[in-house]
Order: sequence, then structure tokens, then C-alpha cells
Amino acid sequence: MDREELSVDALAERFIDAFNRRDADALVALTHPQIVFVPTVLVGQRASYETHEGLRRWVAELIASGATHQVRLRDVRLLDPDRFAALTEVLIEDEVISPSAMIARLRDGLIVHAAAYLSDERTLIRVGVLPPRSEA
Repeated sequence: MDREELSVDALAERFIDAFNRRDADALVALTHPQIVFVPTVLVGQRASYETHEGLRRWVAELIASGATHQVRLRDVRLLDPDRFAALTEVLIEDEVISPSAMIARLRDGLIVHAAAYLSDERTLIRVGVLPPRSEA
């Protein structure tokens, strides 16, 4: 399959844009066939969705729930060559309701594992989900 190799910034931006549009095809295009996605508990129960079929099921469930929240990207942190953090915030009708983040692992330039959190960066560092920023 020929595809453009995206930077982690572009990958994060496109993933969030696809989420905001509830575009399952666009999400699938950014993810590895063996994707494991763990969304936040904002809608429904925390569960993981595996493979492209699972990702499509999650988008369908999200649409069926009537949830209208959007996500805005604030920053992208490269954690190591195969992982990045998208630091975000959740909005309803342009009002921020929660800080949030997605930690993603890459394989072959695609997202193979992603977990989303309704938490700020400082708390995620404190509980060990995110490493502290380097002083470099």
C-alpha cells in the first residue's frame, strides 16, 4: 500500500480532525490493521476496540450516542521514536470541559495502540502515564 509518511504532529492533527468529523475511514487510514484503541469514559464504559473493525464500531457507537464533543490539539510530544503524546482538551460548543490526552504507539508509521485520558499533563506525569518533559 502506497501512503504518505506523516510526522507525528501531522498524524496527531489528522487523527483529531477525523475524530471531530466522526470519520471512521479517515481514522482507519491513520492506524495499523492491529490497532488497539482505548477511548476515554466520556461516553459509555471504558473499553478497548481492536483492529480496524473495532475502530469502526467505536465510531458508530459514538455517533449513535449523540455525543457532540470535540477535541482541540494543544501540543504534541514525541516520547521516543515509536511513541507520542497528543495533549488536548475536550470541548462542548466551544467551551473547554476537560483537559485530555492521547498516548499513541506507532508501527510502520501508523498508530498501533492509543489510549485516551481525561486528565491534564501534570497528573499524567504524576501517575506515570507520561514521562516528565526533558530539560534538554
